[in-house]
Amino acid sequence: MTATSIPEEYWDPGRGRYNSHAYFRTVNHHHISDYSGDETCDLMIVECKDGRWYIEDNWGDDVKDAKDVFKPHTKGSYPTFFNTLEECNLRAAEIVSSVTGANVTDLLLED
Repeated sequence: MTATSIPEEYWDPGRGRYNSHAYFRTVNHHHISDYSGDETCDLMIVECKDGRWYIEDNWGDDVKDAKDVFKPHTKGSYPTFFNTLEECNLRAAEIVSSVTGANVTDLLLED
């Protein structure tokens, strides 16, 4: 059975967020962001030790209800996992583009 929730002991009441990096044993992250216009957006793509990737709205309100985005400040939120950096990178760029209007290819991480 696959988990679909983060255990309550990973909720940090002092910070008002999950300690998802401890729970998912993350090892790396990159920012996909656009601050060039009136609407801004900054998402993280996060790598887990087991090789999975997920998208995190680290600040809590850069995207409202975008599909596939983990919101660590929201109890009950759970990541959508991607098998590769490329898949996660593309989806995060699409989401940022939908908020800011930036070109998706301009937002992608470079190789």
